[in-house]
Amino acid sequence: MKSIISASRRTDIPAFFGDWFRQQVKAGMVAVPNPFSGKFYCVSLRPEDVGAFVFWSRDYRPFLPILDEIGDLYAERFVFHVTVTGYTQTARDLLEPGVPLLADTLPALRELARRYGKDRIFWRFDPIIFSDLTPPQERLERFAGLAAILHDVTERCYISFVDLYGKVRRKFEQLEQSGRLRFWEPDLQREIELAQEMRKIAEREHIRLFTCCENGVSAASGITAGHCIDAPLLQKLFRDQQFADRLKPTRAGCGCYASRDIGCYHSCAHGCIYCYANR
Repeated sequence: MKSIISASRRTDIPAFFGDWFRQQVKAGMVAVPNPFSGKFYCVSLRPEDVGAFVFWSRDYRPFLPILDEIGDLYAERFVFHVTVTGYTQTARDLLEPGVPLLADTLPALRELARRYGKDRIFWRFDPIIFSDLTPPQERLERFAGLAAILHDVTERCYISFVDLYGKVRRKFEQLEQSGRLRFWEPDLQREIELAQEMRKIAEREHIRLFTCCENGVSAASGITAGHCIDAPLLQKLFRDQQFADRLKPTRAGCGCYASRDIGCYHSCAHGCIYCYANR
């Protein structure tokens, strides 16, 4: 079995660490720090060991030349998660101050769709945050506007609601104390209602909606629980490869299959206050 390489849930490699990634490909391996012990383990990047790359990013512009360089080496067995939340400028400044505008990153997404097909690009509308600046109706309207734009580059969308891990909750509390934003935690029924409306919008745009780590929402709404690392899908896309079909969730409700993540925590420069991977 060949590995699925995740690059990366832990940081934005395509946006910030493309040169480093290129160097690791040339070396044929990468030493990855264990986030708990701090010890390093090696992951092979040799073509004979890699079945596919699953990339995650907010901005693929810097990465296009690198994909050109490594495409033949890996027979272009790439898929791409892209997070687009569509927050207003005021909300962006508070929630994700380092994230570029879609108007700037969209040409790169169109180029990826042209090169590899929109069935390999997965839009992530997450996390969904409810606040006085981002109430449910605003989130629904923003989703509709984004879907009308992104249906040309993707066939899939993954949604999730923000998880208030300890450090994330503390960041939210600090922002509330500043008086600039007020958050609230929706109950499950409100999440279900919003997700059902989003599914209707997605279907109109010929986009299939999935949940990410939202089993309660999925079970009640009928929206399929997604596999962000999806070995069966990769098998369909890259029929000459053989992928392990073992589920290996990273947290409660996760439906991901086994992969090797080569990223490092506490290294992303987007500055999103809801990020679990940054201090």
